[in-house]
Amino acid sequence: MQSWTEIKNIENPTEEQQLEAIGLNWYAISLIQNPTETVQKAAFEKNEQAILYVKCGPCEALKQSLNAMDEAKFLVAFKAEPNLLKFITNPELLKAAVSQDWRIVRKIDGASDELWAEAVRQSADALKFIRNPGEKVLIAAVERDWKYLQEIENPTAAVVVAAVKQDFHAFEYVSIRRRTEQVQLAAVRTDPRCIQYLQRASEAVQMEAVRKDKSVFALVKNPCDAVKDFCK
Repeated sequence: MQSWTEIKNIENPTEEQQLEAIGLNWYAISLIQNPTETVQKAAFEKNEQAILYVKCGPCEALKQSLNAMDEAKFLVAFKAEPNLLKFITNPELLKAAVSQDWRIVRKIDGASDELWAEAVRQSADALKFIRNPGEKVLIAAVERDWKYLQEIENPTAAVVVAAVKQDFHAFEYVSIRRRTEQVQLAAVRTDPRCIQYLQRASEAVQMEAVRKDKSVFALVKNPCDAVKDFCK
């Protein structure tokens, strides 16, 4: 075979002929009507983009090969040809793609909360495209900017903790109605100084705060007797 394009003129080429054409140019895969799995893999090994040019679609083995790629190698291939994403199901590779360009998440059907969270970690603009953000997304948002807590109507304890880790003043932005004992305990465990924002903290919450740091006793509103005795 003098040229890889000759394969298109051969009716029902043998696997050996198909491999010969691929050996000359991986793009020959686009000219083969029914390439075998071996031929598809041979083209893929030369260039990952070959998966996009298999007529009638790539075989499962080829898809598995793509999803088994090393992350660093995949990112190089993905940067050269973003359309590879259509065959990616590996969560780690999807996350890697989003970390490289957060806008990619909008092209992923049924993108998970984890992928949207990764997008938010890359850019706050990603939040504009999320209608009902899950807990992972909200945590990523307050980790970027704890003041985003003000925008969250009903933050979970995990979200409050993530915000307080950035700055304990964040607890002040949790509405009184949403400060359940579970949320209060999570907050003072993270930073006992949060106790200053609670007017009627339960004994359990007060004790949790002073056990973490006795110096916050001065910040406790209406300390209970047990807390007073503990901090003597």
